[in-house]
Amino acid sequence: MTNTNSKLYTNKDMAKICNVSEASMTNLVKSLELVPVKTGKYGRKYYNSKDLEKVKKHYQHKAKSSANYSKSSIKDDIIKQQQDHIDDLKAQIKTLNEQLSVKDRQIEAQTEQIKQTSVLLSQAHTLTLQAQKSKDDQLPDKQTERPQNARREASWVILENVPLIKEEI
Repeated sequence: MTNTNSKLYTNKDMAKICNVSEASMTNLVKSLELVPVKTGKYGRKYYNSKDLEKVKKHYQHKAKSSANYSKSSIKDDIIKQQQDHIDDLKAQIKTLNEQLSVKDRQIEAQTEQIKQTSVLLSQAHTLTLQAQKSKDDQLPDKQTERPQNARREASWVILENVPLIKEEI
């Protein structure tokens, strides 16, 4: 039987003492197979101080094993992860800079092509204007020839409709 002077603890009490969550304490009680010394109202389970000592020893042992890994090891791991991430980002930046330089060269080539096209269009426009001007300069001569040609064409058309007679005026 239990000593009447010994204090009883609930899962919540033990969790507060060990500075862990109630869920963690419930899981630990199950894994350590602790048997409650008393079940109270609403199914609340009470454990004695011996059970509390077992729980404390468990967390002390766990703290010692994790203390070896400790903060410095965790910091080193975090630093390594961050350095790896930085290296990855540097590689991405290098790749993007290379792609950017390729695009810059492409833009320069296209700009040069546009300049050449602009020059060619300007030359074509100048030649077109010159051709129109020379055509306009020759236009009065053609106007004098045109009526004669127009008569010949008209005569030919008229004579063409007559099957056997073909004359030239």
